[in-house]
Amino acid sequence: MSLLVETIKVKDGRLFNIDYHSSRFNKSRKYLFNTGPAVDLQNKIIIPAYAREGLFKCRIEYDDHIRKVDFLPYEIKRIRTLRLVEAGNLEYSYKYINRSGIDSLLEQKNGCDDILIIKDGRITDTSYSNIIVRGTDDTWYTPSSYLLRGTKREYLLDRGLIKEKDITPAGLKRFRELRLINSMLDIDDTSSIPVRTICF
Repeated sequence: MSLLVETIKVKDGRLFNIDYHSSRFNKSRKYLFNTGPAVDLQNKIIIPAYAREGLFKCRIEYDDHIRKVDFLPYEIKRIRTLRLVEAGNLEYSYKYINRSGIDSLLEQKNGCDDILIIKDGRITDTSYSNIIVRGTDDTWYTPSSYLLRGTKREYLLDRGLIKEKDITPAGLKRFRELRLINSMLDIDDTSSIPVRTICF
């Protein structure tokens, strides 16, 4: 079985959303490896001196135990264009290091910056993020169908900043704009992608 990974935002020496990462880390270990007591990642991560200023990605590789921790400088990718692709039988409910299924779908992006994945007739995620879309009522929605239950998605839902909604490819056209969210990306960290520019 592939190792799993947690990716945690570190900015100026501060760990973000650590409770959500600890929760997913422990749920994954419990379900896949039947591990014992829960682990608080806050107590397991020591931020090195070089990662205490600026934006870094803390990458934890694990199975039943933590196997590796890295701190990598992070730059936000600029995504301007998305192409809809069908997921087929792809499953990615756990954050595995092995992303071969997603990588094979990326081969269909045909000149776009990234893909927007459809599964069972519903909009889900891009290759590396959950999404949110804004309607004419200015409310942000996230698809109730998703491949991976992202930590930033859960954080925003818990605080009422976004709402879940069932979204089909045809229904996507009723929204004005789309943004990407993940552990490293807040709502305002990426440029708005007008829905009309998505390649269907």
